[in-house]
Amino acid sequence: MTLVAASKKLSKFDPKTFLSTINGGRKIEAFPKKQTIFVQGDSSDAVFYIKEGKVKLTVVSQIGKEATIGILNKGDFFGEGCLTGQPLRLCSATA
Repeated sequence: MTLVAASKKLSKFDPKTFLSTINGGRKIEAFPKKQTIFVQGDSSDAVFYIKEGKVKLTVVSQIGKEATIGILNKGDFFGEGCLTGQPLRLCSATA
């Protein structure tokens, strides 16, 4: 006799549904163009979702050189390192 596990239908993750149904722990905030959201070395304590606009991620080396490591668009999450226990931000984020 062979046992067969029932298959579950996987539903696609919808960030809009998720963000509209979670209780507390969220805040909607608008950042003007070129405003800093967080800086490399800040405490890593929040995840961000881009509702509209773009975010530039940059990192600064020990000798002071700055490099852009990513440009994020509407619908992207960033700052998720805090979910894995990362204590400090590894990059800076600018609107």
